[in-house]
Amino acid sequence: MRPRRTFSKPPERRGLKDVDASERVLRLRAAAYGLFGAALGGAVALALADRGAPRWLVVLCPVLGWLVVTLLTLLLTGSAGRIASTLYAPSSGALPRKKEHSHAESLVATGRYEEAVSAFELAVAEDPSDPTPYLRIARIHRDHLGEYEEAVRWFRRTLRESSAPRGTAMLARKELIELFTHRMGTPERALPELARMAEESAGSPEGGWAATELREIKARLSEQGGG
Repeated sequence: MRPRRTFSKPPERRGLKDVDASERVLRLRAAAYGLFGAALGGAVALALADRGAPRWLVVLCPVLGWLVVTLLTLLLTGSAGRIASTLYAPSSGALPRKKEHSHAESLVATGRYEEAVSAFELAVAEDPSDPTPYLRIARIHRDHLGEYEEAVRWFRRTLRESSAPRGTAMLARKELIELFTHRMGTPERALPELARMAEESAGSPEGGWAATELREIKARLSEQGGG
């Protein structure tokens, strides 16, 4: 005997069932209101019959009453449903889609760093406003390839070319500063970045940290110059 084939339902099916159920409720409600319309039409028919109206018109009044009320109910309820769905459940096209870089990240995970850099560079070309690939390229050069100058260039490109939000931009600048002061041993190159952070974030913990680092580096450089 052939094995019995089974088919799993697609994930969208549940959503379709919900839509079908709501449509059935809407139609039943419209039919119920239609009965009320038919009753009104019957009352009109009785009045017309008393006045000697044609028989076909008397018979048609309940039908017309049911039809008009049913159609109006469907129209008004459907319009309200569309308005509500627009307000409370906007279409996915109206929502910003979070970008994924799964292919490039998989290359990093398998140690294929040069290929990962190329994949992230392609992402930069496709969307220069996204700060994520800039930062990933900078960190790959810093942490895996030991190419510090390239890392500096990409951190600076993050700040200059991408539309990084304030928190991301501050993180990129802080990583650039730490690259100068700890990895490369050139703290004097961090001075402009520290001064900008201290000025732009004055009164915040980040601004306080930048101001402190700025003073300490200047003091050390002064001592070294005096020595």
